[in-house]
Amino acid sequence: MPAKIQIQKQREILLFLIKILSFENFFLFLDLVYYRCSCFILNTRLIMNKDLRKVVILLAHPNMKESQANKALIDAVSDIEGVAVFNLYDQQGASFDVDEWSKIISDASALIYQFPFHWMAAPSLLKKWQDEVFTFLSKTPAVAGKPLTVVTTTGSEYEAYRSGGRNRFTVDELLRPYQVSAIHSGMSWQTPVVVYGMGTADAGKNIAEGANLYKQRVEMLIGSSNAGNNW
Repeated sequence: MPAKIQIQKQREILLFLIKILSFENFFLFLDLVYYRCSCFILNTRLIMNKDLRKVVILLAHPNMKESQANKALIDAVSDIEGVAVFNLYDQQGASFDVDEWSKIISDASALIYQFPFHWMAAPSLLKKWQDEVFTFLSKTPAVAGKPLTVVTTTGSEYEAYRSGGRNRFTVDELLRPYQVSAIHSGMSWQTPVVVYGMGTADAGKNIAEGANLYKQRVEMLIGSSNAGNNW
């Protein structure tokens, strides 16, 4: 074979090998791009999920416009980053959307019931929410392991809610149904925040102290949920 033809053949073989290598490298490049994109999407989802973790407050007050105590309490925590407040009485007269509430509670890291203490319990709309929504959620992972806190205000002073006091029982004892519902659904029951004496001369002082305690408790809940994302 003439040298010129041999050189031409060698050149063609070399070009063919270069094309093969380039072709393989192209797919290696695609694999790398796919891997990088996958990592970006995963990290984005993790960031979004972290942002969704919040303390959800279910506010059950029939007349917030005229409220002093519960308004002061909710004002103390509503602007904290990571807090979502839902006034159940904004939806009065309508049925609760279970799918919508499932998303809200699933994305939350903790749940708070806030209400004035009416006849030793919450106003009726919170019970309606429990019947229509929590009954379903209690059987799902949406609430399991999450803290449940009750924040409430009373008309009577602290001494009235003692054994031997006018109301005979402590607020902790009267809130047992909420504690049992938390236990039954696998939630973590937290010590209630109770602001006493809204019908007494100490109301202003008690509200200020209660608002400060409420804020501390919410910040603690948010701190606890964020700590789980630091790994």
